[in-house]
Amino acid sequence: MQTEAHFTGIRAVLLREIGLAQHSVHVAVAWFTDRTLFAALLARQRAGVAVALCLTRDEQNINFRPGGLPFAALEAAGGRVVVVEGRLMHHKFCILDGRDVLTGSYNWTNRAAQSNEENLVLTTGDPELARHFLREFGRLSGQLAPAAGADAAVQRVLKRLAVIQSLLSLHETEDLPKHVERLEAENLPNPRLAAVLAALRARRYAEATGLLQDFVAAYAQVQVWEDPLLPALQLEIRLLETELLALEAERAEATRLLTAFELWHQRELGELLQTVLGLRRDVARFFRQESTYSEREYQQAKRRYQQQTHDREQAQAVAVHTFDLDAPGRATLKKLYREAAQLCHPDRVAPAYQSAATDVFQQVLNAYQRQDLAELQAQLLQLRQGIFTAATTALTSVEILRARRDAMAAKHAALLRELTELRAAEAYSLAQAEESVKADYLTTNRAALQAERDRLRAQFERLGRPMAA
Repeated sequence: MQTEAHFTGIRAVLLREIGLAQHSVHVAVAWFTDRTLFAALLARQRAGVAVALCLTRDEQNINFRPGGLPFAALEAAGGRVVVVEGRLMHHKFCILDGRDVLTGSYNWTNRAAQSNEENLVLTTGDPELARHFLREFGRLSGQLAPAAGADAAVQRVLKRLAVIQSLLSLHETEDLPKHVERLEAENLPNPRLAAVLAALRARRYAEATGLLQDFVAAYAQVQVWEDPLLPALQLEIRLLETELLALEAERAEATRLLTAFELWHQRELGELLQTVLGLRRDVARFFRQESTYSEREYQQAKRRYQQQTHDREQAQAVAVHTFDLDAPGRATLKKLYREAAQLCHPDRVAPAYQSAATDVFQQVLNAYQRQDLAELQAQLLQLRQGIFTAATTALTSVEILRARRDAMAAKHAALLRELTELRAAEAYSLAQAEESVKADYLTTNRAALQAERDRLRAQFERLGRPMAA
């Protein structure tokens, strides 16, 4: 399983993933006006991939305006289009082949592709997450899918037995052989069911009715009522888990870039900057007796010099333990970090392991920041042994799930704010800039600092003071 967050080039990601679908594509999206994306869905349907689309029909009627997308063409090709009316279906998700999920803020519109600030989270290889979204798609479309595996077989059997019981009560037995054949085809190894089928084949309908009721009662005794809010909350939590992992990865990468930029900046300009700040401090010291304002200027210059001294020392210490990696090495580092984070993130492990997982996650993060590929590989090998038990949302209360959902939502909002601030920093843009841009930045700032140093030295000479060290 892997989770990626995308903030740009989202249409291209959607087109790529739709084009890779081999069996099925389920799309639930509030507004859909993008002809390029629609053409991709239509092409997959015509290639034999089952496409199902769920849309909103609201007061604005964005999806069904004259000249809009030809949804009828998708239905004519064998696809399915479901329209939700009377309430706002605000989802934006896509399930591919029952294992990959695309979701986020991105509506499939031209405006979203061209001018909006949007996000898309892609989770690949997670059938459980896909199952939650498929269940929500089924709820929206009025075609709830049964649970997987043996539970699905039992549910089918129970539904068919209910049909048989209705036919018997109406004395309509013509269709009974067909239903018996389909029950046999389920191959459910259950002696009670075998007895029901034997009685039906022998036309012992009274006996069959009693055995049928016993079978249904036996399963009813172990069925637990599920609050309808539980699956909705479970889906929200799973979605928040994947989005938090993606955002954590984005923050880790942004922090790594900023750390690398700070090391580069201190290596190239740190000594010169410290000299300039030391001269500013000494000039301010000369004037500090003149007024309260001059004293404040001196204290401020002193603090800036001390801070730069500390930052430079810290950068030198960090540089000693930070490894240089080429582009393929950084790509491998990022991939290993994502897998390790999924295995030890405190939000994904059982409560009893959260404290230990927090420590391990911090070690994983530290190795990533240092670009220590060997250490990260060793940590991942240990995590793959399953040292933490995953958290579960099954068989719990609405109150517990709601509290967990709210806590994760608050963390999600805080992470988004932090990422916005990180990306707004000039250093972040420079950290991702091409080498020519960095070289220009270095040349300009070195010249400015040298000019400032020379000006301050000249001022010291005019004041007749000893030169700063």
